[in-house]
Amino acid sequence: MSETEKLLESCDDCGACVRTCAFLKHYCDSPKELAKRYMRNSLENMEIPFSCFLCGLCKRVCHLNLSPGDMFLEIRRRSFRNKEGHLLPENFVYDYVNPRLQGLRNSQAFSTSGFLTFGKKPSDNGSSVRRVFFPGCSLPSYSPRLVKKTYEYLVQQMPGTGIVLNCCGKPSHDAGDEVRFNRIFNNTVQQLKDLGVQEVVLACINCHKVFREHSDIKLTTVYEIFAKEGLPSTHPAGNGLVSIHDSCPARYQTEIRQAVREVVSRMGYDIQEMRFRNEMTQCCGAGGCGTLGNPSLASRHTQARAAQSKGKLISYCAHCRERFSSFTPSLHLLDLVFGALRGSHLKEQHDSWRNWFDRWYLKKQLQFVSK
Repeated sequence: MSETEKLLESCDDCGACVRTCAFLKHYCDSPKELAKRYMRNSLENMEIPFSCFLCGLCKRVCHLNLSPGDMFLEIRRRSFRNKEGHLLPENFVYDYVNPRLQGLRNSQAFSTSGFLTFGKKPSDNGSSVRRVFFPGCSLPSYSPRLVKKTYEYLVQQMPGTGIVLNCCGKPSHDAGDEVRFNRIFNNTVQQLKDLGVQEVVLACINCHKVFREHSDIKLTTVYEIFAKEGLPSTHPAGNGLVSIHDSCPARYQTEIRQAVREVVSRMGYDIQEMRFRNEMTQCCGAGGCGTLGNPSLASRHTQARAAQSKGKLISYCAHCRERFSSFTPSLHLLDLVFGALRGSHLKEQHDSWRNWFDRWYLKKQLQFVSK
């Protein structure tokens, strides 16, 4: 039974999900209303399903364990098929059904091209585990320096660690393009297999979610390693008040959330928890490609979420950090660990071309070091 059918059959209109979700509150009094609409016509007003953040908070608060977010992902996926269930031409949805997705399609093509991808094979060096650092896409776009600093730390703690620059395909997954996602993710997994990788160290929580749900590769995060092995000896001393934003994919990842807080506390910061945190965390406003449906709604949600913070707002997802930086001083956890260089993040310029250049420049630097 599809999630849409489950909602139609079981939703009792209690309103818990609507009260906690800015997206649902904007479009309906009950997700059951939307389920009825999209059972009749799966292509009706595609702005609505693409405005959902797919963050999972609706399911967390539902006493019946229903998931409106999964329903909207189903609707997105159906948009890539015709009424008989056959796949539409590869670019039909991007060009005609929802042209706002064109930027996502182009970004995915560039992110997985030879222009930006790179792999350094892990070496043995007496280690029983062959591991690589997989920083994802957003962190290299934000700060190649932080990627290099993190990699240097990992090599020091776990000699022989390799590094892979590639994409997990989550944007295509969240857009509902299963074919493109499977192609991207399978190619990335094959790259890891070709390098003989047994364990992947991640900095991106979105990548962590994709790998843990679609592969059996052993995973850990750099934040858990900081908590276990200790911080770099050169880390700057911290002081003052910070708030920690929990990324949606870490909603049920207790170990990761605890490791993040332990690292921040060890550095000397005082943590002022946000109203919505841990399993009840709210999205940053960019999750699930939600900005491709209703950008103004997503921005209002981001601003409201940022207003819950006290002091600097700390994220351990580079994409979340970028969203918040338009509204409040926003840093990545790795900025605290290795020292931030960018000054005022309220004045940050969101320049996509600069982001692409930074990723290319990081690849070139890693290639030079590997020679």
